[in-house]
Amino acid sequence: MQVDANSIETIRIKSDSISVKLVIATGKEGDFYVVISPSANVSGYGKTKKEAAESFNENVQTFLADLMRLSKDERERELLNLGFHKERFKNKNFSKVYVDENGVLNHFDEGTVEKKILETSSVAA
Repeated sequence: MQVDANSIETIRIKSDSISVKLVIATGKEGDFYVVISPSANVSGYGKTKKEAAESFNENVQTFLADLMRLSKDERERELLNLGFHKERFKNKNFSKVYVDENGVLNHFDEGTVEKKILETSSVAA
């Protein structure tokens, strides 16, 4: 799976909202379809691609809500632990280039992996 310049992953945080751009992969592992964002450590699965996508989207929304519940320092620490870094001159933007050809994705069945970019946002409750 090749990654290009458009695959730079970002998390942008405003006072009451958060938006993300993540590289996600969909593939089949045995009887199940799996959708995963290795950089955010979020995944979903199901018997169909649709079920896997719905599971993944629900888990992404939970991930974003959990991030927004953290204090600013805790949130920054969590994002840095995931491998994101602060963008210079934009102290609330975090980015990460996704590069993983032999790591997490190596368990998918051959020929079933698809790469997409997910862009979504969430507002603090």
